[in-house]
Amino acid sequence: MNTCTTMNKFKIIVIVFFLLMGKMSSAQNPILRENTAGFLFAADPSAEVFGDKVYVYCSHDQPDATNYESMKDYVILESSDMKTWTNHGVSLDPQLDKGFEYAQSNMNAPDAAYKKGWYYWYFPSDVTHVGVAKSKTPVGPWESAVSNEFTTIFDPTVFVDDDGQAYIFGNDHWVDIGEPGSHIMGAKLKENMIELDGPWVRLSKEVVNEAVHVFKRNGIYYFSARVGPVTQYWMADSPLPQYAVFKGELAPNSPESPNHTSVIEFKNEWYLFYHRGDVNHGSRYKRSVCFDKITFRPDGTIEPVVYTLDKEVAITVPTYAKRVPKENKDKMVSDAKETKLLEDGVIRYEAEIFDNQLGIKLENQNDGDQRTEIVQLSNGDWTSYNDIKFGNGDEPFSFRVRIATPNEGGEIVLRVNSPTGTIIGTIPVPATGSATNYATLSTKVNRILGSQTLYLCYRGKGDSLLNLNWFEWTPSLKKINKPKI
Repeated sequence: MNTCTTMNKFKIIVIVFFLLMGKMSSAQNPILRENTAGFLFAADPSAEVFGDKVYVYCSHDQPDATNYESMKDYVILESSDMKTWTNHGVSLDPQLDKGFEYAQSNMNAPDAAYKKGWYYWYFPSDVTHVGVAKSKTPVGPWESAVSNEFTTIFDPTVFVDDDGQAYIFGNDHWVDIGEPGSHIMGAKLKENMIELDGPWVRLSKEVVNEAVHVFKRNGIYYFSARVGPVTQYWMADSPLPQYAVFKGELAPNSPESPNHTSVIEFKNEWYLFYHRGDVNHGSRYKRSVCFDKITFRPDGTIEPVVYTLDKEVAITVPTYAKRVPKENKDKMVSDAKETKLLEDGVIRYEAEIFDNQLGIKLENQNDGDQRTEIVQLSNGDWTSYNDIKFGNGDEPFSFRVRIATPNEGGEIVLRVNSPTGTIIGTIPVPATGSATNYATLSTKVNRILGSQTLYLCYRGKGDSLLNLNWFEWTPSLKKINKPKI
């Protein structure tokens, strides 16, 4: 493998930071700054403590990225004190390095582990399969540990327990393993770290979107995953529990990007690593790694993490297109399947991929397709979606929702900017026969232009008003020629 050649292309840059002076965190965020030599966008941070140092294994966003398909290689950051960071640059390129000929597709969300003298680097191949690199040092050079992908899971993460037994975790967001749906999944690894030692086991009752991570503290196993925009967590007394116990929020929505987190203990402090897209003139597809302290309560539960940002770092508000070119119709533009461009310019959003919400519950459903959806919506609940592009025309257009409910009398109110903002449409919801019998309802939207934050507000009597699968619309592009007066 020519990883050494690759590494020689990048000068190892030592970036010195001072700690933030404050009670909530000792981090100065983001770790990498765009005005320093060797800067690059790093995301999906998998932080590990090897020896007396922290190593963060990251995916790599390109400076001109407009989607996730440009992620082709991986980056390592290193620190011995959480203040001074060494940026090793691109350290593994599975699509170019010799021995990884099987590797294909986006190089996102990696993880690393150590066992018996070897460091193992797990990465996705073809979205749902897992490739492995190995090295005698935490930073390489790396060689392939397998001749082909060795298992199927989304967002692989590996945990080695105190007794030396290793486990691999992830979720079956893109491909069902066992029961239908997207859940936290786990399995044992054999001693060689590249084979499963038994079947995949479902570990969560609840549906998750992605970004599974596992750590252990005081004999308790913690499982985390992104659910909608928020990182939630579970606790259990074993690494492969019947079902881990859901506990609530670990971290809020990551600014300008669906989040992906990891947790470490270093020098008697606990830290959450995450990424955000609103710094370094970044975006949803150009993210930067950050970290903040975690506070545990006496019973072992976690205080929701508060994100901090160095006061000298200006937050930028990026712009990016959620639509894809017509030649790429039906192509997902997000790792969470949030948007589709259908025939005739129709844009569809999966309802569960919201940016904010109040009172929302997610479940796996079946309407001919296996999927996650919002269920049992109640009066006063709402979901919001940022950067909805309504077009630049004056012509009214149809806005459609896919719902199911046995109840009469509910409605979905469309608002912009806030849950009490301007109403741009209302969709009365009749009974469809049952909570599993789906119908498409619509309303006309008129003279709403450009990009807006859309709020779907749910109103009616009582609880369990309706279940919501998706919504779609056709951006208005036609200008109406008004007669001259």
